[in-house]
Formats: sequence, structure tokens, C-alpha cells
Amino acid sequence: MDDAVISDRVANRDQSALRELKSKYGRLIASVCRGVLKSPQDVEEVENDVLLALWEGIPRDDPDNLTAYICRITRRKAVDKLRYNTAAVRNSDLLTELDECLPSGNSPEDAAEKAALSEALNAWLRSLEKRQQKLFTLRYFYMFSTKDAARECYMSQTAATSALSRLRGSLKKYLTERGFLP
Repeated sequence: MDDAVISDRVANRDQSALRELKSKYGRLIASVCRGVLKSPQDVEEVENDVLLALWEGIPRDDPDNLTAYICRITRRKAVDKLRYNTAAVRNSDLLTELDECLPSGNSPEDAAEKAALSEALNAWLRSLEKRQQKLFTLRYFYMFSTKDAARECYMSQTAATSALSRLRGSLKKYLTERGFLP
């Protein structure tokens, strides 16, 4: 079924649209969740949260690209669940890898800087070759393991690890040149 039809059916509160969403996008949602969460129960819980968010959000948002919209919601919900599960213990290797590249800050004054940082990050990603974009996005946005991201990009794990290291260095240099990092 076409994405526009699914969106319209959700907007009209046709409950069969949820079955269509789960049938068409269930594996994608589960895959993105498994990249972030290790517990099958957490994955299932987030899948349900994503479907609820889609049910509540599609009429208001009417996304142009339903797949990207679903992936964005899924990633956000999975990260929220991960943060909830590890609130007292902040030991994510993935976050540690990017800490050296990205500035931090939680004050209200940082909102404008975060928007500018987001634009700079998008510009940097657009400057990369498609394969590098895919590898970086799979690893750091969808939180695939290096091994799984390498497989998706038809690379060895060693080559992917090396490429990711170079990409982090390139990102750090790019952000430093634009004043985001000292």
C-alpha cells in the first residue's frame, strides 16, 4: 500500500492502517530498535510506542517521506527508552566515541547553537560520499553496531572502524573550523 494512502487512513482514524503500518514497517522499526536496545521486551515496547506516536502524529505532521519519519520517531523513542533504562549509569561506548567531536550544553542559550550545529552537521554529511554518509548515519544515528553498519555498506569491520575513525576526525576538524569546538 502506498505511503500517502496509509497516512490518509491514519488521519481518518482507520484502525486497519495500523496493521498496514506494522506489516510494511514492522521489520524496519524492530531493526532500528535493536540497534539501540538489547532487550527484546524493550524492543517490543518501543515498537508499540512508535505505532502510538504514528497514530497520534501523522495527521498533524503529514510527512513527505514516511520511511524517514518512522525511522526518526523510532530512533528517538529507542534512545528515550535507553536513557530511561540507564539513567543512573552513563556508560555508552557509542556516546563516548562522539563526545570528542560534539559540543555539549543544556542551557536555554544553547538552542540557537544546537540549530546551527544541526545545520553544520547536515552540511558536513552532504559533503561526504554516499557510502560514507550511509556508514556514519547507520553507526551514529541508527546506532547499528560497527559490524552491522559495515555489512550494510559492504565493508569489512576493520575497514569500517578505520573509516569511522577518519570520519570522526573530519567532523571534529569541520566543527572546529566553524567555531563549534575550541
